[in-house]
Amino acid sequence: MTKMRLTAFSITIFSLIILAVSCRRDDVEHQNIYSKDNIVMSGAQEVPANPSPAIGSMNVTYNRLSKTLTYRVTWSNLTDSLALMHIHGLAPVGFSAGVFQSIVTPSGGLFAQKTGSRFTFGKSGTISGSLFIDGVAIKEADLLNGMYYMNIHTNGVNPNGGTYGGGEIRGQITFQ
Repeated sequence: MTKMRLTAFSITIFSLIILAVSCRRDDVEHQNIYSKDNIVMSGAQEVPANPSPAIGSMNVTYNRLSKTLTYRVTWSNLTDSLALMHIHGLAPVGFSAGVFQSIVTPSGGLFAQKTGSRFTFGKSGTISGSLFIDGVAIKEADLLNGMYYMNIHTNGVNPNGGTYGGGEIRGQITFQ
């Protein structure tokens, strides 16, 4: 009888330990993942703002354990084919900054601007990718504090003059 109680007690304790450890791992993972969906991208967010009819959205997730930012960008109604896409920083909303990561460029980006003589991405589309946050070139605190933005450039004609070469739509990467 004593052996049976000891065995039942041991199994109960072991089960509680397993449960506590597995819950803790889920809590740790949950506390280290930041995510924001449907971040609006528009001409109104460009600096200076522009009247582009285009619209876009970003879904972003940052995993503090793997130091990885993943993104999915969708756009539609651009005035011309997508020519360039970048992540810029350090800049809060309403300010401009230099290119940090080239996503679509004629050379050196994550995706090629053209396939043969044709633009790879049209007036509507989607791009997904990821970026390692190394803590040197891009700091986690700056990312989590919304100091980076993504924009899409085209060669479309701006009714106010010129083109959208400086950026047709923009969205701030934020997790709040």
